[in-house]
Amino acid sequence: MRQLLFEYKFSFVVIILLSILGCEKNNNTIIDSVGYAPVVIDASFSNPIINTDTINIAGHTVRGPHDTLAIRGIAKVNIDSSVDVMNISIVGYSVTNSDFSSSLTEGALHDDGIFPDVKANDRIFSGYIEFQIQRSFVGTVLINLWSESTVGYRSNTFILPLQIVRLNHPPVLSNLQAPDTIILTGQRQQLLLLTVKAIDPDGESDIVKVYFNSFKPNGVAASGNPFLMYDDGSKNIIYAPDVSSGDAFKGDNVYSLAVIINPTDALGIYRFEFHAVDRSNDSSNVIIKNIMVTN
Repeated sequence: MRQLLFEYKFSFVVIILLSILGCEKNNNTIIDSVGYAPVVIDASFSNPIINTDTINIAGHTVRGPHDTLAIRGIAKVNIDSSVDVMNISIVGYSVTNSDFSSSLTEGALHDDGIFPDVKANDRIFSGYIEFQIQRSFVGTVLINLWSESTVGYRSNTFILPLQIVRLNHPPVLSNLQAPDTIILTGQRQQLLLLTVKAIDPDGESDIVKVYFNSFKPNGVAASGNPFLMYDDGSKNIIYAPDVSSGDAFKGDNVYSLAVIINPTDALGIYRFEFHAVDRSNDSSNVIIKNIMVTN
């Protein structure tokens, strides 16, 4: 009796095993990716280091530390080729501070062949990432990139550090051209032409203004301070009806201004201080020139 019971149980187990084995899918292809998380194998951002002093704001003549700047670049994410692109629900991103405590922006990248994406359905997802910071910010933010399947499986997170720096170079003044002495004769006005060369290592367009302040022989500042200088080739009228800057050539980095010395002006030594300011509100070296006004 025990022998028969054992044989029955053994036969029953064998039948179940054969049923399971007989129903097993015989498939030598890649495992269906629907039930597996996608894998981010590589990622990049077009501007890994951003110098905020090179970013201008339309309508701003002088940039200050509290300017709100838009940081923009192209991100690309490469998804593992074993995953069917149709089973990818989203390739997302977020930009956070370095300790992940706050998010600056978030969104999705695309594999649709529409710029900045190059080719559709090649598992390389691309898109613009844009966020805002204060110009005074210096440090690192993190671009977090990830993917998710259509059934909700989340991939690994690929983290790209983005370094925000300020590398501004102030303008440099040189080659001041001005007379040592002005001689007033009779009741005639004397024209005094002042020129100075201004160079900015970050480019000519980074110079906001070149100017000088004038001080009378008694040390009192002139009422017209500051006097702007021009590199306009005398194309602009500075004072109506027809007074121009006196500049000789436009765009040669030599800034000029012609000023009038009146016979009634006090005699003595006038001090002129020349300055330049760039778009980061950084100042150049100061050139001081003393001019004797006599008769």
